[in-house]
Amino acid sequence: MSAVVFAEHNDAHVTNNSQNVPVVIKGVVATSSDKQQLLDKLKAQYPDKPVRDEIEVRSNISIPTNWQQIATTIIDSDISNIRQGRIDIHGTTISLHGKVSSLEQKQAIQNRIHSRLTDLYQLENQLVVVEGEQRLIDETLGNRIVEFESGSTNLTPMGLGILDDMAGVLQRVGDKPVLITGHTDNVGNSTANLALSNKRAEAVKQYLIGRNINATRLSTTGKGDSDPIASNDNEEGRTRNRRIEFTLNE
Repeated sequence: MSAVVFAEHNDAHVTNNSQNVPVVIKGVVATSSDKQQLLDKLKAQYPDKPVRDEIEVRSNISIPTNWQQIATTIIDSDISNIRQGRIDIHGTTISLHGKVSSLEQKQAIQNRIHSRLTDLYQLENQLVVVEGEQRLIDETLGNRIVEFESGSTNLTPMGLGILDDMAGVLQRVGDKPVLITGHTDNVGNSTANLALSNKRAEAVKQYLIGRNINATRLSTTGKGDSDPIASNDNEEGRTRNRRIEFTLNE
């Protein structure tokens, strides 16, 4: 699992994904004590993961009442149940994003966090329940990145290998339509990134057609750099943001 906490301007952002990616804490807090509490919480919850500390301490920032307590209490083991997950704290608004396996799990996570909030904070539960065939697709892709050559729509050999696996799983889910979504990092012009993400999604579609996936099942879209799942401040995060997603439409 990976986690990123952005605390600058009282905003925090927690993401979780692969078992192979270290836990990363990034952002700005008011005191060294605040920083250490966040570090200790993550290390306790994820003892088998390396924790990378990228937190700054700035004494001149102001935070809402109980902000530090809220930030530390929501970082616990239940986050591991959220796939491609993210918990954002923007001032006094907390929003949950990502995928869970059942409505019961979605509600349990919401209840756990909500029970620890004061009246000052609002909780927005935007978790998506993913079951059955979509979960099979997600697990087949895992945390692997469908790689392209830099700045182009040419797939690398590793990217082609991943798409071979995806073609296999798409054949197992019958004739259900699939949306292919392209994403980029934030390097360069946003307009150009949007265009590139669309073109890469189309390149994936064409390859899958060549692997005997019916063209009528496949649609594409691109989101450019608008929907990151990791920090764009380092190469590791940018690599994870340059991704392709597959969404099964019922």
